[in-house]
Amino acid sequence: MDSTNNIDCIDSGTENCPCYLAATGDCLICSRLQGKEYCDCPWKGVCIYNEFIQNNKKVNNPRKDFTARIITKKKYLDDLYVITLDVGRGFALRCAIPGSYVFLQPPDREDYYHTPISVMQADTENGFITLLIKTFSAKTKAICSQEEKLLVRGVYRGGILGLSKITGRFSRILPDSKVLIFTKGVGFAPAINFLDWAGSNTQSELIIDPDKICNQVIWDYIQPSTADKITLKSLQECLDSPLQETIINGGYTAVVALSSDYYIEEIKKIVMSLPNPPAFIHSNNANICCGEGICGACSCVDPNGTIHKRCKCL
Repeated sequence: MDSTNNIDCIDSGTENCPCYLAATGDCLICSRLQGKEYCDCPWKGVCIYNEFIQNNKKVNNPRKDFTARIITKKKYLDDLYVITLDVGRGFALRCAIPGSYVFLQPPDREDYYHTPISVMQADTENGFITLLIKTFSAKTKAICSQEEKLLVRGVYRGGILGLSKITGRFSRILPDSKVLIFTKGVGFAPAINFLDWAGSNTQSELIIDPDKICNQVIWDYIQPSTADKITLKSLQECLDSPLQETIINGGYTAVVALSSDYYIEEIKKIVMSLPNPPAFIHSNNANICCGEGICGACSCVDPNGTIHKRCKCL
């Protein structure tokens, strides 16, 4: 495991900090909330320990389910849907940051039907979010069978790892960034959110493998201003090509892989083999479990024996 990706908590300093981990002595940042008698945390913001104590040892702003009206639902393939929900302007604004995802659940199902889904677009003017959903099994099929409303919980922020390498204040992408994005399947959703957030100040190019989605959904959600920066190409074909030369000659400051773990690892090998590798950023696929770090399913241990919660660590 690369422990350098686990130097911070995605929720630290936000409206959701201190979280449940503070109450159980498992805070990822604060040594005092880990049960130690001294402070040696690297956090430079408002003291998490002080916030927790001053708030009478309560979790701050815990995420709760709320009912969201389905504005539109469009079926692209037998197993591919795009759903737009009315979530309010404040919630939509928080969903606009790349890597944002929410948990969805049909109103009439048990809690274990909660399913994490990446935000594809956030309409901050109208308070809508748009989600791309592929129906793999019972949970996603139940979600896409709904016509009127869904339960939503969020916003969660750990859907993409490594974004801090190219972001500055307010999570804005550094204006001198030049980004090459690889995506396949529903990884298209966080890629669109990334492009919308980056805007015109960031040079972004996107290579899309249309397998498992369809061309229509791609062109329905690509902004006309970025259409000339889009290439439809198999990711396997990209791996078989001189990808090293493409990255070097393109002068990219970051390479983003939003795909399956196989392609993430293969692209990472190529990026890391370069003399001066650009920042490598990728989707946090199998490590998104409860989103709160409390179930332990995403836990892993670094070479120093420190346990990290991959759904919360940057």
